Amino acid sequence: MSPAAAAALITDVMPGIQGSRDDRQMTSTLLSLVTKGAVAIYPGSAAGYRGFDLSRADCVSIGQLIASDPRREADAAGMCTLVIMPRVYTDRAGLQLCRSESALLDVLLRASERIGLPVFDFGQMQAALKDWRQGYAWLRGFEDACNAEYQALHATVPVGVGARMLGGAAMIASWLTAFIYTAAVGQIALALVISLPLLFAAMFAVAISPRQAFTAQGEAYADQVGGLMRYMEDFSEFGDRGVFDTVLWGRYMVYAAAFGISDKLMEQMERAYPQLADPEWANVHTSNDSLVYWSARRRATRARGGAFGMHGMHAGGSFGSMVSNSFSSVGSTIRGAMPQSSSSGGHSGSRRSGGGGFKGHSGGSGGGRGGAR
Repeated sequence: MSPAAAAALITDVMPGIQGSRDDRQMTSTLLSLVTKGAVAIYPGSAAGYRGFDLSRADCVSIGQLIASDPRREADAAGMCTLVIMPRVYTDRAGLQLCRSESALLDVLLRASERIGLPVFDFGQMQAALKDWRQGYAWLRGFEDACNAEYQALHATVPVGVGARMLGGAAMIASWLTAFIYTAAVGQIALALVISLPLLFAAMFAVAISPRQAFTAQGEAYADQVGGLMRYMEDFSEFGDRGVFDTVLWGRYMVYAAAFGISDKLMEQMERAYPQLADPEWANVHTSNDSLVYWSARRRATRARGGAFGMHGMHAGGSFGSMVSNSFSSVGSTIRGAMPQSSSSGGHSGSRRSGGGGFKGHSGGSGGGRGGAR
């Protein structure tokens, strides 16, 4: 299951989840591109990396460079730089990207073309896309890909059509009876006693009638993503922890972003592996996955009071949440440049708002390493 599909599914399983569905889909898909080697993300602004070939750089050397200079550390606390990796241009098929990942990569490539460089920070990207009136088409391509991946799961079916039709008929009947009682008979009291309650009851029935319900297959998927989310939120579930598996934790971070729990996952990782506070240990054991490495560096920097670890709404927010905060504004910028005739079109029809309800998921434990990966 793609991160974008998982973000959509968890929204239906747990409607009150943190963060908008669009932002979680964009961030988790971007992080997935990082784990697959299509792009790289480094803390700090692009200006701070002049003279460096970030397509060949390693996390440890960049991390040590940042830690050695308080100005670089402060710069790294508030901005991220994105690198389009050379393999995108030479062996894109070998990256084995899903449809949503490929669509988001196309957006990043268009941004790179507008900036004129394969290395740019989110601030440059936002400025370059501010007046990009064709950008909405590329962004919609990504959103359509997300929808297609979710629909391909066959996780939900429409329900409640009959109930809504009856509710609509009852509302019409209430208006007709109110007209008869007031205009024809002159009995306003009857309209208030009979027609008005009928109208309210019909409106309530239509409002609470579910629009979607899980299929049997959807219930199984819901158990998987719900179980994986609970597993990542609860330290007591890490009974199988042993040698630190950076690849596994890197994928966890992707799905944590899809579920809106990046900070919670980082808290659990720190509890499971307190040695993350040691920069030398982090250099040795986390350097082969940049998402894990930069999260560990933030943990180590926070332990000594550095600026990089203090970014965000609270000290020690995860690197995933830092990327999310920086990247979410990019989508808003593209939508803001969208022509009015396009922004008022049919986009909302393909992405359920959740209004009218979703027939409840029955639950289940799911869980662990067998989740949505």
